[in-house]
Amino acid sequence: MKLLFTPGADGIGTLVLANPPRNTFEQPRFAERAELERILGHAGQKALIVTGEGRHFSHGADPERLREQLRDPAFQREMDGGKELLALIAAAPVPTLALVRGGCLGAGLELALCCDFRFAATSALFGFPEVELGLIPGFGAPLFIDGVAARRTAIDLLLSGRMVGAEEAHALGIADTVSPAATLEQGARTFLNGLVGKRTVAQVRAVMESVRNARRLPLVEALRRETELFLQVARGE
Repeated sequence: MKLLFTPGADGIGTLVLANPPRNTFEQPRFAERAELERILGHAGQKALIVTGEGRHFSHGADPERLREQLRDPAFQREMDGGKELLALIAAAPVPTLALVRGGCLGAGLELALCCDFRFAATSALFGFPEVELGLIPGFGAPLFIDGVAARRTAIDLLLSGRMVGAEEAHALGIADTVSPAATLEQGARTFLNGLVGKRTVAQVRAVMESVRNARRLPLVEALRRETELFLQVARGE
């Protein structure tokens, strides 16, 4: 899969998952770590939209290719490497928004769940179809869906393999908004501009680091770091 990145003059960048027509993951390690770090930390960036090329967000792994990869003893390392990339997205220094059209399935849904927001077109379809193949979602779904949807919803989707449309995904908390595909991107950009448009890069990144630290650091350490960030922003450092 190729990652196509376009920085925005308004500070809102766009990252496109490009492996049409379904934007499948050829390998769990779907990008070079240095490339993804560069995209997430792009100078002047205050928010990032993640979307798929063409009609779909991503259908995740290709089942036939996955069967071949499972025979490779090195596949576990590839899985772990791919999850490290998802962890980078989940810890991005700016707000991230998954713009979902068409299928958002398996590893594609796991990637979308790493983002802070998910805006769905009315055509969007969400689910973990791999359970029908005798597998389990293996790209961090149980961790990334935590805090996004209720536990009963997570268990339902992770075990049943059922597909949910955009409206149901919205009702379950997976999608933040639902709108026609023609207006989806403009709606997302309007939302993000309202969020970060008047803020400096330093403000945005300090807030996002504090939000991320709430989950990854002990409380006292997170509070101490928040003080440092507050003073840096206030002093213009």
